[in-house]
Amino acid sequence: MMENIIGIRVKEIRNSLAMSQQRFADAIEVSKAMVSLIESGKKKPSRETVTKISNLGNISADYVMGLSDYKNLNESQASEVKTELHDMISKIEKLDEDKQKLILNMIKGAVNSLDD
Repeated sequence: MMENIIGIRVKEIRNSLAMSQQRFADAIEVSKAMVSLIESGKKKPSRETVTKISNLGNISADYVMGLSDYKNLNESQASEVKTELHDMISKIEKLDEDKQKLILNMIKGAVNSLDD
């Protein structure tokens, strides 16, 4: 696999959206310099940034990260649960930070109770 697959794919996605680095940076809430560093392979995007890129480009995060050659998962590949989780994450990301923390703590509590 290519060393800078993430950077190459981010640039490909940005170009497919016909966006300048600045406009793309604004859309994914990072600096133009960070977009340049990601595209050149000097920095890797955070998980949050990968999610924003995949949502903006309407493609899978696995594709952005170079883990899959498929831009989109077919409905048969994506389980109903994963689709619902993705939708919930998108909704949670739109909430303010206090509400996000509250939901995260609720999820952690629920998951931890399953371990008992």
